[in-house]
Amino acid sequence: MKKIVKKFANHHLFRFDVKYFLHFFVVFTIIFVALSAIILQTLTSGIYKSTDETIERLAKNPLMLTNLALHGTNKATVFSDGPDNNPNNETNSVSGTQISVFSPNQTVILYDKKGQILNADTNLETSTVSEDLKFDESNVGKISTVIIKTALGESLLYRTKTFKVTFDKNITTNIAYIQIFVNVDQLSDSLSRSQFIILTTMVSFWLISLVASIYLSRWSQKPVLAAYEKEKNFVENASHELRTPLAILQNRLELLFQKPTATIIDQSENISQSLAEVRNMRMLTSNLLNLAKRDGGLKVELTTVDQTYFENIFENYKLLAENSERTFTSSVHFKDHVKLDESLIKQVLTILFDNAIKYTDVGSQIEIKVEKNGQNLVITTSDTGYGISNEDKKRIFDRFYRVDKARTRQKGGFGLGLSLAKQIIDACGGRIDVQDNQPQGTKFIIKLRV
Repeated sequence: MKKIVKKFANHHLFRFDVKYFLHFFVVFTIIFVALSAIILQTLTSGIYKSTDETIERLAKNPLMLTNLALHGTNKATVFSDGPDNNPNNETNSVSGTQISVFSPNQTVILYDKKGQILNADTNLETSTVSEDLKFDESNVGKISTVIIKTALGESLLYRTKTFKVTFDKNITTNIAYIQIFVNVDQLSDSLSRSQFIILTTMVSFWLISLVASIYLSRWSQKPVLAAYEKEKNFVENASHELRTPLAILQNRLELLFQKPTATIIDQSENISQSLAEVRNMRMLTSNLLNLAKRDGGLKVELTTVDQTYFENIFENYKLLAENSERTFTSSVHFKDHVKLDESLIKQVLTILFDNAIKYTDVGSQIEIKVEKNGQNLVITTSDTGYGISNEDKKRIFDRFYRVDKARTRQKGGFGLGLSLAKQIIDACGGRIDVQDNQPQGTKFIIKLRV
C-alpha cells in the first residue's frame, strides 16, 4: 500500500485516486442500504400478511367473536343469517363463508360505548386485564402491533384490530367494539432471525464493497495514468527533439557573430546548416500539429476509387525511388471499385514509402501490393532493408519511438510517422501490422474493410 501511495503522491493524480475510491464506495453503500431497506420492508410486511388476513376474516363475524369472548371456548357457536341454526357444528357458516375454529393464540375483548371492557377474564396469559389494554378510539379500524406485559412480567407481541359492531334490533347487548388479538411471538422471533441474517449478509457484502471500491478505483486509474505517462513522454520527447536543432542553430549563429566581417560565401556552411535545422523544426512542429488534430478525432470521408487511384500514386513513388537509387515495384489486383478516404490512405502510403526509403540502403528493393481479399482491401509494403527486432515491433507505433535513433536522426525522422499511420488506419476501421520480410527487411500489412 505504501508503494501505491508513494507512486500516486509523485504527481497530481493522487487526489483523483481518493476521489474515485469515495465515488465507488458511496455508490456501493447507497445500493446496499437501499437493498437492505427494501428486503426488510418486504419481509416485515410479508411475514404478518397471513395473520392480518386472519384478523380481517374474523372481523367479518362479530356474532361468532362475541360468543367466543363470553363463553370462553375455542369453538365458536354457530350464528347464521338463515332460518336454520345448528349450534353443535364446529365451523360457522355466515353468508356461505366457512370460518375456521378459533385458535388458542387468538383472543377477543369486548368494549361498551365508553370503552370499558366487558369480558374481564381474557386468555392473554393472565387472569386479569393488563394495564396495557386501554381502549383507543383513534385506532379503530386499524391493524397494529402491541406489546402486552403479563402478570409474570413477560412481554408478548400481538397483532390487533379494533372495529365497531352493530347487531340486529332483536339482539339486546351493550357491546359497541370488539378487539381481536393474535399472538405473533413466533413470527416475531422468525422475523428477528431473518433480519439478523439479512443485515449480517449486507454488512459483509458492504465490507467486500470496500475492497471492491479500492480495486475499481485503481483499475479506473490505469487508463488515466497510462494517458498521463504518454503525455509526459510525448512532451519530453518533443522537447528533446526541439532542443537538438535549437542548440545547433544557436552554435551556428554564434559562429556568425565571431566573424562579423565575413561574407555570405564565407559563412555559407553555417547558414546552410542553420536553414537545415530550421526546416527540421518546421517539419517537427508540423507533424506535432498534425498529430494533435488527429487526436481530436479523424473525419473519414469515403469516396469511390478504382485501381487508377493507386497507380497514379505509385508512379510518383517510382520517380522518388529512382532518385534515391532504390528499386520500386508495385501491383494492384482488383477490378471493381472500393470506398476509402483518398487523402488519408495516400498519407499512410506516403509514410510507409518514406519509412522504407529511410531504412534501406542504396540498391534495395521496395514493393507495394494492393489486392482485394473478400470484403477487405489488403495493402502490403515490403522492403529489403535492415529489418526490425521483435522487441522493437512492440513499440514501433509509439510516438517518437525510433529503431535506430542515430540513423533516423541523420535521415531527418522523428518517430511520428508510423504513429500517425496507425491512427489513420484505426479511424478507417482497419488494422496495420508489422512482420519480417523474407529473406531480409520489413513488411507492413494494412487490412481495410471496403
